[in-house]
Amino acid sequence: MSKNQAPSAQVIEKRNRHLPPGPRGYLLLKLSELQHQPIEYLDRLWREYGDLVRLPIVPGFTFYLAAHPDHAEHILSTHQERYRKPDFFLKPMGLVQGQGLFTSEGELWLKHRRLMQPAFHQKQLVNLYAVMLSCVQSLLREWEKKPEGEVIDIAAEMTRLTLKIVSSALFSVDISGEYNRLGQAFRTALEYVYYRINTPLAPPVWIPTPRNLKFRQAKQTLDRVVLEIIQARRHNLIDNRDLLSMLLTVRDEVTGEGMSDRQLHDEVITLIDAGHETTATTLAWTWYLLGTHPDVMANLLDEVQTVFNEDDLTFEKLPQLQYTRRVLDESLRLRPPGLGLAPRVALEDDEIQGYFIPKGSIFNIAVYFISRHPEFWDNPERFDPDRFLPENVIQRPKFAYLPFGAGSHTCIGKNFALMESTLILAAIAQRFSIELVPHQSIEIEPRFTLRPKYGIKVTVQKRY
Repeated sequence: MSKNQAPSAQVIEKRNRHLPPGPRGYLLLKLSELQHQPIEYLDRLWREYGDLVRLPIVPGFTFYLAAHPDHAEHILSTHQERYRKPDFFLKPMGLVQGQGLFTSEGELWLKHRRLMQPAFHQKQLVNLYAVMLSCVQSLLREWEKKPEGEVIDIAAEMTRLTLKIVSSALFSVDISGEYNRLGQAFRTALEYVYYRINTPLAPPVWIPTPRNLKFRQAKQTLDRVVLEIIQARRHNLIDNRDLLSMLLTVRDEVTGEGMSDRQLHDEVITLIDAGHETTATTLAWTWYLLGTHPDVMANLLDEVQTVFNEDDLTFEKLPQLQYTRRVLDESLRLRPPGLGLAPRVALEDDEIQGYFIPKGSIFNIAVYFISRHPEFWDNPERFDPDRFLPENVIQRPKFAYLPFGAGSHTCIGKNFALMESTLILAAIAQRFSIELVPHQSIEIEPRFTLRPKYGIKVTVQKRY
């Protein structure tokens, strides 16, 4: 535009629109703090600027903190067609997950979701309960052999257990062992993905750096082993009642098509990723919160003993553990698996609560802060499972609590994870007393999940 040329009416209109508040200038020099201390940094901004904060990182890249249920509802539900996951997030995740359910968008995502949904219906999950219970009982037998008072890292134990459960439930193979090549390759690949998400200037994968070479070797192992399992199962169709058996037989209700080996590979990797670390992190923090709130632990134990009375933990009785479930819900509120949901990018100009949102804006739907919003949570830092009594839940907006996401993209494995977590808490509490080791450092490690940075050290004592 020349100096004498008048700006268009549309440009003038955009200039006159109010952008959300936020710090002045570009925050490139603050990027390290945002990456390594995001909770503390974003918490200060939230308290200073309000529920919608604009963070211009560099020219052309602006990040928004969305910390109100109405923002989540706008982006995830009522105007979800205006948003999608951005490439800077999808590409690193796609290095491992390919075009699985978590890394696909639009029609491809809808097709995958439609294909996979039947495998996660409640009647199908009943078949997986015995697998879960067997894995938990295996861990309990290991613990029974430990000397009284031995210190363990319960965060690491929960990771090992949930990886065993998800791999056994998926394809009847345990990959949780320290020396299992598939488990090792998976851990290496995930470490690399997290590195790339947090390192925008990382060298391309094809450059033979030591880190890249290690990842490529792990990826080759993942691809080869998972495809071998899928192809072997195709040639020997037996009713294992695992998720892979179900996924091999599903057909798209519209087209009648099944899933290719590559599609199955991507979904298996996606389900292993989503199905173990987030659940393990939730359980680790739940044991910590129970350890610091003995009254809640006593209530949970009383319920477990009342419902099961030293009997086996049957699937039919699991729904009776209503207090245990409230403990899980409150743990997920205080310690959600991640700081926010997967980021979203605005596909077009938009408006949220009177603020102008330019096309290309990147949103962090900050579950961590939404679940602490004082407008919806009284004394938000207090651990109180009774917040989730039905009469209290009905008073809050639906989008004030979304550890599994919301809208059409709600986590497909939500019921699986809740059934698994409830069973694990009840089974361990029934057999063991868990005591926190005093004077240990407990910190959040803000990676893709909000894991305990140094683990959580406990002692386990047999109850009988």
